[in-house]
Amino acid sequence: MRTAKTAGAVVAAGLLSAASLSSAQDDIRGKPAFNFSLKDVNGRQTSLKEFKGKVVVLDFWAVWCGPCVRSLPFLQNLQDKYGRDGLVVIGLHVDDRRPPSDEVKEYLTERDVSYTNLISTTEVDENYVVMAMPTTYFVDRDGKVAGRHIGFNPTKAPEEIEKQVKTLLGRTTP
Repeated sequence: MRTAKTAGAVVAAGLLSAASLSSAQDDIRGKPAFNFSLKDVNGRQTSLKEFKGKVVVLDFWAVWCGPCVRSLPFLQNLQDKYGRDGLVVIGLHVDDRRPPSDEVKEYLTERDVSYTNLISTTEVDENYVVMAMPTTYFVDRDGKVAGRHIGFNPTKAPEEIEKQVKTLLGRTTP
């Protein structure tokens, strides 16, 4: 049987852990983005450094995540709208090999998603301190982490994410 004192210690430890992880997330902003080389859903190896000089949106997601699925059309629209200005949207499916990449590819095809989608790994997820999904990071043209957005509320997130993208692209008008 857990005592109130023990339960309190467990809650306090959990809060300290959450606070530490939150600090770790804050710490990656302004620092060089962790470079990775991962396979896309077609099996092609893709590296973050390939996109140096571009503004990159890294979106960590999974097929089982409802808010992630709702964000897919928005992210596709963002890529279509700002790709010519130097934006690259990269989806990173967080469940390494679950489902298999061919099923993730089929899932994306059924939803008309054509921006780059990679199969992430635990190492990449940990380096970007992904604790909730979707988690979206913004990488500036110099390869530094410029911001983060957690979750996808369809009434607020699109405006917030697009504002960050426009700022990084140097666009102040729609």
